[in-house]
Order: sequence, then structure tokens, then C-alpha cells
Amino acid sequence: MARNRLNAYDALAAGQGAKSQTHFPVLDVLESSLSAIRDIDPKLIDEWGPTDRMDEGETAVSPAAGDNTFESLKDNIAAIGQQVPVLVRPSAKSKERFEIIFGRRRLRACRELGIAVKANVQALDDQTALLAKAVENANRRDLSFYEKALFADGIAKQYSTATEIGDAIGVSRHTVQHLKKVTSAVPKEVGYLIGPAPNRGRRQWFQLVDAFTNGGATKQRATAFLEGVGELSSDERLDALISELTEKAKPQSASREPIKGVSIKAGQGVSMKVTKGPFADWLNNHLDDLLTRAHEEFKATSKTEE
Repeated sequence: MARNRLNAYDALAAGQGAKSQTHFPVLDVLESSLSAIRDIDPKLIDEWGPTDRMDEGETAVSPAAGDNTFESLKDNIAAIGQQVPVLVRPSAKSKERFEIIFGRRRLRACRELGIAVKANVQALDDQTALLAKAVENANRRDLSFYEKALFADGIAKQYSTATEIGDAIGVSRHTVQHLKKVTSAVPKEVGYLIGPAPNRGRRQWFQLVDAFTNGGATKQRATAFLEGVGELSSDERLDALISELTEKAKPQSASREPIKGVSIKAGQGVSMKVTKGPFADWLNNHLDDLLTRAHEEFKATSKTEE
């Protein structure tokens, strides 16, 4: 499989994705599995674990880094075969079935091509399986910021602290805290409608976080907007939603008409519009005196002076 990164097995050998002085049982499992590759019917492999990749057709790799789309992967497998095996474990529900740990795109490509998928079969418990998935993700260059946030959220039940989650997915605890802010503030229904936003990072997602936490944005308003934006890329959907919610969050001027012909608008100050006529002429001649008396009354009755 042509990718501009180390695969999980090369990464393990090179010491990537984990501190060299730290020993993870999963490393032994993966290394021992290299000689246990089997051809399996893709129909026998089920989904398992937290989602790490939302839209398999979009990635955060720039065009200069190479064509890393799903269609490119499938074409490559069709031309030269599957070069990197997926990792699966036996299903607890059926002796004849398996669960995918990592390699979902390769599995999907083989499924669509109608060929067997090369897989390592290992009896992994949930925590070791998650760590194996994390090692693979730590060496993948094309997961977006939001996809990493979803994955961190998905493994939070197995790891109690931000440091542990960070160690598992290869980021700092501060980064984990940023990721958790996004998944805590932005409803997942909204995130899935946006998609991975492969070319947008923490700054844009934090703008969305602020819209939900401080700007009064709601899941209903966001989903209604996203369902009506039409054909936009994932990045464009995120940008459009931020613009919409930011605009909605701006204070709106309140307008009232206490007497006929007089309109008062309050927002970033107070403005008044009086319809042309006798009252407008009289007010123009007496406005300075009226405002002076109003200000004297304000000072007399208020503890605050401008």
C-alpha cells in the first residue's frame, strides 16, 4: 500500500508511537503476529471499537504529499495487491467471525474488489486492542483534528486520565484536554454532519466550541443549518457553520415605538428616529434641554456616572 508514512509494524521497530523505555504488551503481540498472516473473506469481519476515521474519502494530507484517497488505495491494491495486513481478533459472538482492530480502509477496498483480505489474527483483550489501534493511529499522518478528538473520546472509558489517553494515542495531555473540549461542547450529531474537516484544526474547532458554550448556539439550529447547506466539502461546512453561528450570536438591536412616529433602537448604544412633522420640529428645538434634565435625573438616582 503506497503511503508516505511508516506502517504500524515498521513504526514499532523504529520506536515510534511509544517511549523507548516503556514496555507495552501490545508490541510483543504485534511483532509475534508478523508470521501469522492469513487470507480471510472480508464478509466474515465485523466492526469493533471507536471510530477513528469519519469519511474514508477525505484526508488531511495535502496533494503535495501524495494521493491518499480511498479510491487511490483501492486502485493500488488492485494493481499490486495488499501490501500491509489488517489486524483482527476472533469474535466473541461466533467462532467463524472476526472483529477489525485496524485497517478498515484496506478491508473495505478488498471487500469492494471481491478479494480476500490479508489479516493478522490475534486474541486481544479490549485494552490491548485499543492500544494496538492507537499505535497505528499515532503513526498515521492523515487523521484530522476532529477525528483524533473522536478517538480520544472513544477510549476515555479505558483510560482515566488525560496523561494515560495521551500516552495511548501519542499526544500530550494538553492536546488531549483540547480534544476533550471539542467533543464535550460540540454535539456529536453536529460533528458527524460536518465531517472530518481535514484541513481545519484546533483554531476553527475552538471557534465552534465558543459558539456553543458562550454564543448560545444549539444542536437544533446547527443541524438545521448543516442539513440545508447543499454540496459543500467538510472544511467548507465547518467554515459556514462557524460564520452562521457567530453571526447569530451577535447582539441584535432592539427596536421599539413608544409613541407614533418615534422609533428607538437599542444595541451598541441608543438611536432615535422621529418622523418629519410638528413634533419633530419641536423636539429639535428642545432636545438639548431635555437631555440635560434627563442626565441630571440620572446622576441623582444612579450610583454610576459615565
